[in-house]
Amino acid sequence: MKKIVFILFIFILLSHSSLALHKRVYVATVEGMIAGGTEQQFEKAIDAAKDGEVLIIKLDTPGGMANAMDEIIKKISNSKTPVIIYIAPSGAQAFSAGTYILMASDIAAMAPATALGACQPRIINPATGMPEAAPQKEINAYAAKMRSLAELHGRNVSMAEKFVTENVALNEKQALENGSIDIIASNVSELLEKIDGWIVKGRKINVSNAKIYVIKWGLREKIMNYLTDPSIASLLLTIGLFGLIIGFFTPTFHLPETIGAIFIILALYGLSYIGVNAAGILLIILGIIFMIIEAHTPTFGFWTAMAIVSLIFGIMLVPSPSSIQEMPESWYLSFRIGSILIISIVAAFFAYALYKVAKAKKRKPKIGYGDLVGMNGIAITDINPDGQVKVRGEIWNAQADEYIGKGENVIVIAQERLKLRVRKA
Repeated sequence: MKKIVFILFIFILLSHSSLALHKRVYVATVEGMIAGGTEQQFEKAIDAAKDGEVLIIKLDTPGGMANAMDEIIKKISNSKTPVIIYIAPSGAQAFSAGTYILMASDIAAMAPATALGACQPRIINPATGMPEAAPQKEINAYAAKMRSLAELHGRNVSMAEKFVTENVALNEKQALENGSIDIIASNVSELLEKIDGWIVKGRKINVSNAKIYVIKWGLREKIMNYLTDPSIASLLLTIGLFGLIIGFFTPTFHLPETIGAIFIILALYGLSYIGVNAAGILLIILGIIFMIIEAHTPTFGFWTAMAIVSLIFGIMLVPSPSSIQEMPESWYLSFRIGSILIISIVAAFFAYALYKVAKAKKRKPKIGYGDLVGMNGIAITDINPDGQVKVRGEIWNAQADEYIGKGENVIVIAQERLKLRVRKA
C-alpha cells in the first residue's frame, strides 16, 4: 500500500512539473511608428503565442497609420490567447494610434514614467504642409471607436473619449487612478505576478513558474515598416519617375531607368498598403512634365521652379488622408522638411541633367581647332605639295613637304585653319 501511495505521489509530482514546464508566456517588443510592418509583427506574435498563457507586447510608439492600427485591433480581438499591451520600458509612450491598440488589449499595463493619450486625428493642410485638426465628423468617428474599445474592456469611457476630443495625455499613475489601464508594473516578472489568476477571455491565467519565450523580428517586418511609411513611399515614387525619364533621354546608359524601376516597384508596394490621393499623383506627374519642358525649352529656371513646387505638394498629398490621421505630429514636420529638401536637390539635379542631355542632342557635330592632329587619314588626290585627304570621314585640303600619291595613308601633323599638314603614315 505504501508503495502504491508513493508511486501516485511521484506521478502527481511529475505531472505537475510537466504542466509547469509547458506553461509558456510570449513576449515581443514593438517600437517606432505603427505601419504595415507593425501589423505583420502583431500577426506573427499572435500566431506564435497560440499555445501560450498570455502574449505580452512591450509597446513604445509615437503613433502611426490608422489602417495599420485598425488591422492590429482586429487581430488582438480575434486572438484566442490573451494579449497584454505593456507600455514599457520607463520613458516609453503609446500616443495616438498606440493608445487605441492599448485600449483594445485584454490587459492594459504601463511601466513607471510612461505616457499615453493625445489621439486627436489630424490632416495635412495643403497650403502649409503642416498638421491641423481633422473635421469634426472625423473626430467624432474616432471618439466613438475609442469609447467602444473602453466599454468592451471595462475601462474609463469618458476619459477614453477625451483622449480624442480634447487630446488629453496621461502618465501611468493618472491612467491607473481613473481606470484607463489595469496595472502598473516595473518589469515583466512583476506584471506576471500581478495578473496570475485573473480570468480573461473565459480562462484563468496561470503564469506562475511559466517559461518566457521572446519573439524576435525578421528583416522583412523591418523593411515593411519603412516601405509603408507614407513619406518614404512618396519619395521613392518621385525619385523612381525621375530615374525613368533620365533613362529615356540616355538610352545607352541603363542605370537610371533600372534604379527608377526598382524605386517605383518599392513605392507601389508601400502605397498599395497606404492608399493614395489622386491629386497628389497628378501633381507629381505635372511636376515631371514641367521638368521635361524645362529640358527642351530652357527658361532660366521658371519651369524648374514650377516643377519643384508641384512635386513638393504632390508628395505631401500622395498618402491617403485617412491613413495618416493618427500619425505623430513630429512626423508631419519631418515629412514636410524632407519633402522640400530632397525634392529640391533631386529636381535641380535632374533638371540640369535633362537640360544638358537635350542640349547635347541638338548640338551638331563639330571638330574643334587642332582636334585632328595625330589622326590617320588617306590621300584622295596626289599631294604635291597640295591636295586633298579624308580624315574621320571628312574631306580636307592638305599640304605636305613630300610627294604623297593618291590612296596612300597619311598622318595629320598640324592644322592651320581649314588646311591640314600631313605626312606619309
